[in-house]
Amino acid sequence: MTSKFKVLLTALIPLIFVLWGCSSSKEVANLSAEDRFEIGKDKFDKKKYLDAIEDFKFILLQYPGSGVADDAQFYLAECYYNRGEYLLASSEYENLIRNYPSSEYVPVSRYKLGLCYYNLSPKSQLDQTYTLKAIDALQAFIEYHPTNELVPDAEKKIHELINKLAKRDYETGLFYMRREFYKAAMIYFDSVIERYPDSDYLELAYAGKIECLMKREDYKEAIRIAEEFERKFPSSGLVEKVRKIKEEALSYVGKELRTGR
Repeated sequence: MTSKFKVLLTALIPLIFVLWGCSSSKEVANLSAEDRFEIGKDKFDKKKYLDAIEDFKFILLQYPGSGVADDAQFYLAECYYNRGEYLLASSEYENLIRNYPSSEYVPVSRYKLGLCYYNLSPKSQLDQTYTLKAIDALQAFIEYHPTNELVPDAEKKIHELINKLAKRDYETGLFYMRREFYKAAMIYFDSVIERYPDSDYLELAYAGKIECLMKREDYKEAIRIAEEFERKFPSSGLVEKVRKIKEEALSYVGKELRTGR
């Protein structure tokens, strides 16, 4: 091979790759929406989510009215969800629900929208904005699709999220009670009782409120709440403790009656 030929070949190789790349790009650009979706779906199945995102976005931009537009929208959301980018995923699930209301993906998108906020929900001590959004989204899913197979899981997650909110208020009540701020403590115990009656902290909140009433020497109200507790939770593990507090409150009331207070 002569030196001139080597030089010529060296110069041509980059040009060949450029021309090949242009040809390949044109072929991809000229693909139908369906073919482009299959390419994106193959990347998705191989967990190449960033590459798949570009394909799904291309379909939504160039073929918004195609038969696979809702498929592309759903899998675009799924790409973000699987990457743990829950805010971006939530936006794309909402786009599907809003733009493709008759799509077969709407039920699961409502459910996954709730999961996005569920995954963003922080520990009970922190701001609970995403917890509330998760509850709202999952409740909306249940209301719109009451017979869906995912409803039991949504209900389980709602209960978990409600427990998180109840735990925050209950522990705040305990915080104030330990510092002998009983009126403030009762505000938080009442919050659990009134706002989260289905939580696992309901009985504890009742017991906390009764103790606070005793500390504030509001014996008649303590008796009333204790009797309400006994009616509502006759098999509670706290019922004996509540009965003892009630008996103590009754003895104080008896003393008051005898002394004319």
